[in-house]
Amino acid sequence: MIDEMWMRGWAENHGRFSADLDRGLSQIAQAWRSWRRRGPGAGGSAKPRAGAH
Repeated sequence: MIDEMWMRGWAENHGRFSADLDRGLSQIAQAWRSWRRRGPGAGGSAKPRAGAH
């Protein structure tokens, strides 16, 4: 009985879960493209980090 309830809940919410996952991955990809366009050194502090050579 619990398996049936779980499967019904999964079937009802799978579309929303997939849309949320797709939206989140798109935002990560967009941020990555933006970061790559800027360059890894842009936007950070001018002071070098400890241990960076």
